Amino acid sequence: MAPVFGNVVICVVDELNRLNGEPILPDSEEGDLPLLTKEEAIAEVKRWIERYKIDPSQIFARTGELTIRYGDLIPHLEQETDEGRLLLQAISRGRVVRQQTQ
Repeated sequence: MAPVFGNVVICVVDELNRLNGEPILPDSEEGDLPLLTKEEAIAEVKRWIERYKIDPSQIFARTGELTIRYGDLIPHLEQETDEGRLLLQAISRGRVVRQQTQ
């Protein structure tokens, strides 16, 4: 279940869809997705936590036995773990999608 903050739901998904069901994809191929720097991604996570007043102990994602809390996101990005690299890609993709819909 995605975290809910008032009327805002934060989630990372593999494919986003417009209201008509058409997928929202970047103009370039998936491999050409411009990645944010580690510092930009960390700043984005800090903005989420501050803007939505997220408790760092709140669960961000859970799969199987792996649980990642919001407080774990910055260390994962800083240490460039597998989870951190996946998060960097998701944040980067989210920025591209936001830019295309504005």
